[in-house]
Amino acid sequence: MAETTVLAQPGEKQGLGKKSFTFFTDVAREMRKVSWPKRDELQDATVITLVLCVVLALFTFGVDKVFETIIRGIFRLF
Repeated sequence: MAETTVLAQPGEKQGLGKKSFTFFTDVAREMRKVSWPKRDELQDATVITLVLCVVLALFTFGVDKVFETIIRGIFRLF
């Protein structure tokens, strides 16, 4: 059965300490529900991320060089 957090009733004020304790208790409860990736999955995701970063960096570099060449060509005309 799902656990629920008891909220303050309307008009009832909670102190900062009680709110903080409730928040961190809820965070700990939710973190236990997380399905963490296995080592192999994490390594695969890391490799994919690094390769994608390199590919995008090279693409950006290439597009920048093409535009640089075009802009330099245009300014040589004037």
